[in-house]
Amino acid sequence: MRLNLFQILLLILVSGVEFHRGTTGAAEENATVKTEEPKDAVDPSLKVKLSSPRETLKTFFNAFKPGGNPENAALTLNLSEKPLNIRSTVGIHDAYQLKDVIDRMVYVQYYQVPDDPESKTPFRLSQITTKLTGADEDDAALIEIAPDETGYWRFTDDTVSVIGDLYQRWKDRPTIGTGIIPTDAPIWTPTGFEKLFPQQLTKQHFLLADYQWLCLFALIFIGFILDRVTRLLLSRLVRGWLRFFDKDNETTIEVKIFRPMGLLVQGYVWYEGTKLLGLPDFALSLLLIALQIFTVIAAIWTCFLLIDVGRHYLFRKARKTPSKFDDLLVQLLSKSLKVFFVCVGVLTAAQAFGLPIAGLLGGMGIGGAAIALASKDTFSNIFGSFTVLADRPFEVGDWVITNDVEGTVETVGFRSTRIRTFYNSIITLPNSLLTTTSVDNMGARRYRRINTSLGVQYNTTPEQIDAFCEGIRELIRRHPYTRKDYYHVYFNQFSESSLNILLYCFLECPDWAIELRERHRLFNDILRLAQKLKVEFAFPTRTLHMFNHENDPLPEEPKLPDPTESGQRIGAQIAGPLQGVQDRPGPVSFSGPNSF
Repeated sequence: MRLNLFQILLLILVSGVEFHRGTTGAAEENATVKTEEPKDAVDPSLKVKLSSPRETLKTFFNAFKPGGNPENAALTLNLSEKPLNIRSTVGIHDAYQLKDVIDRMVYVQYYQVPDDPESKTPFRLSQITTKLTGADEDDAALIEIAPDETGYWRFTDDTVSVIGDLYQRWKDRPTIGTGIIPTDAPIWTPTGFEKLFPQQLTKQHFLLADYQWLCLFALIFIGFILDRVTRLLLSRLVRGWLRFFDKDNETTIEVKIFRPMGLLVQGYVWYEGTKLLGLPDFALSLLLIALQIFTVIAAIWTCFLLIDVGRHYLFRKARKTPSKFDDLLVQLLSKSLKVFFVCVGVLTAAQAFGLPIAGLLGGMGIGGAAIALASKDTFSNIFGSFTVLADRPFEVGDWVITNDVEGTVETVGFRSTRIRTFYNSIITLPNSLLTTTSVDNMGARRYRRINTSLGVQYNTTPEQIDAFCEGIRELIRRHPYTRKDYYHVYFNQFSESSLNILLYCFLECPDWAIELRERHRLFNDILRLAQKLKVEFAFPTRTLHMFNHENDPLPEEPKLPDPTESGQRIGAQIAGPLQGVQDRPGPVSFSGPNSF
């Protein structure tokens, strides 16, 4: 049963979802176990203590000490309601804002915070003894720590959702202190970046603060400027290297390669700059997805053109080697790298959308059987390409004959081999056929054979035939492309209208064009030799003898009283003395040209 592409993708997607559910179920079982861990439970991947409200607050505040890691503070926040692609950015931003709010709200003393990992009761910051009343106490009650679905104590998702509003209400109040030296957020975080602007620009208009609108326009302008600057710098830096390429290809390479590199720098600057602006979660997630896809496309485009430049350079090196197998290997390597970077780009883009990559990859194992059934021919062609690489039945440029296809090999890809026929068309031959059929590689021949008969007229004398045959042998010995150690030129056959002389020799030629030229030269010299020896070439003829009994006398018949004895005597005169086995001529020797 064959499956179409839609059915295959649907099967993989369903398998990935099921796999993802299975891993999620396993994670929930592990979470149940983690809930029962001792109070000093440590996240095995993060190495931060989140076993109780007190441990969570210690981890949170210690992250802001000199030498601390703000990422640990972000780990104390429950970011499950945030889009996956912005959690790392928003987590640190929210952690700094929450730290500023707590510094201005209460003075935290750890002994007032529960340290019971077995408790299921959430802890609110308002439970600490403070002098807050009214709305301020209500704000403190919004800051809550509770165990999440994995059993670790974190600031709840409700708390995370109101951090921005709390920060706007508390950012202008004096600091009370938490026992930790107040630490200003660095400028590479949205909180620190916001403090670079005057208070007047932090007011919101049209969903965003004024400084955010200004920075968005400035960021777009900077991206375009860096695009141009990158292209200019790269063109100057690479100009010296490009002189090693052909002059005709230099301009083409510059135009193609520096455009995507400029876009790559532009997209990266926009991507990193957008994370500094502190945009709302929805807008930030949408912009980061778009910029990530834009950057991925620019990166893939850049990789493609870099691969093409590398392929061009390697082709120049490969052409200097006698083997054409290097050309085939360079071509397959470049295609493999392009497929690899496309796969990396697709996975990166899928991650930006929050797709369950692990589930989809796991589902590939289940859907592998369906892919194998539906793509049997494709995999056969891929293995066929490996066979071509391993066995090397031909190389690029060889003249081959296979499956009623005859022509010159142009390219060898993963799926098929393209052959240019002698009437200038392209035939695509699936590589799977190369593993099951014979390939006659005419281009791999060292010698090109000449096997023909030279028909001379019946009135040619034996002496002329001997001289003619030996003259042809001398031509073979003297021509530069003929094989000197094996050739045959003999009077071979009596045909109906000619005496046939066999010409059997070889030309040592690298290609068909040289073979045709050398055949032409040899045959022309044979014609000149025949003219010198007065040897006439025969053609199919019939001779009609008209005889008049009255005027023309009859030809005299030979007087042979004993035909048997006469034939033996004349044959002995021609052949000479009787010879035995010891008188047989030795093997045919192929001597060099004679000097005249």
